Amino acid sequence: MATLNIKANVDLTGNVMDFVDAELVRHDFPVDLRPDILIAVEEVFVNIATYAYEPNEEGDVNVFVTVDEKTVIRFEDSGLPFDPLKIKDPDLDVPIMEREIGGLGIHFVKNLMDEVEYAYTGGKNILTISKSVSELDRVD
Repeated sequence: MATLNIKANVDLTGNVMDFVDAELVRHDFPVDLRPDILIAVEEVFVNIATYAYEPNEEGDVNVFVTVDEKTVIRFEDSGLPFDPLKIKDPDLDVPIMEREIGGLGIHFVKNLMDEVEYAYTGGKNILTISKSVSELDRVD
């Protein structure tokens, strides 16, 4: 398992994405599935960096990556408890200008990934996302 400890700062989003992508490449994860994972990683990290900590409060995010037949990425932060899975999915049939703000990012994450789980344990938000590889995804 690869681990990255990084400040919860939106300006460091590229570092997190590079870290995850390097692990995907190192383990020959199928190229066509990488964009889904990277979009989800970006969304999760930006949300943590933007909302997990009080304004002017610095915090960290630990990112754990395991790549196998199923890639699992776990984000841990000590910010305010927040379960993004409790956010109601946006009504995509409503015109953009009439939609409620929020919820679209986690909606994308849930649709791009095979599994999304949340827990609040030991004073930490733990969000785990995973994507499986089928035989059809393997390129020989």
